[in-house]
Amino acid sequence: MRRFLLRHRPSVSRRHPLWGENHRLRDWVIRSGCLTFRREQVARGVAVGLLVGLTPTVGFQTLLMLGGCLLVGGNFPAAFLVSWVSNPLTMTPLYLAFHELGEYAFGAWLERVISHTDWLGEAMIDLSCTALGSLMVAIPAAVLGYLATLGGAEVWQRRRHAARDRRRRARRALQQQGADPTDQT
Repeated sequence: MRRFLLRHRPSVSRRHPLWGENHRLRDWVIRSGCLTFRREQVARGVAVGLLVGLTPTVGFQTLLMLGGCLLVGGNFPAAFLVSWVSNPLTMTPLYLAFHELGEYAFGAWLERVISHTDWLGEAMIDLSCTALGSLMVAIPAAVLGYLATLGGAEVWQRRRHAARDRRRRARRALQQQGADPTDQT
């Protein structure tokens, strides 16, 4: 069955009609690992998705994730799914928490650096506090997401291989006893 499916799968250009006959673009995307579901690429995609998803970049998140995935060879679908940590329901509380964290950590320093005599200076201080506070959360979350994804994939793969080995041993034991392994009655 597996050979049949592999033999009759659609060609790469038919699977991705947007690429058309542009083989360079298709080859570049394939080489970048942007659509590869290996554990390293998925872990990089999770890191990019968390980094971009936890920063106040609404409106540009998809472009930033695509660029980040192409840059580091991360899996774009994984990045896109993980970036929904900052969905419209959680965006306001997250940004308020980022602002408070940034103001607590950098507020006094930013007030000395940026002149805040008018509303533009105040807005710059508030935006800088939010951006720096979000980076204080996004960078460790991206690193932890990367490591957790790699570790989880390793555990999952070990369990899968152990289960496969158990099935093989059971099949061999049945064959040695003279029973037919396909007879499951």
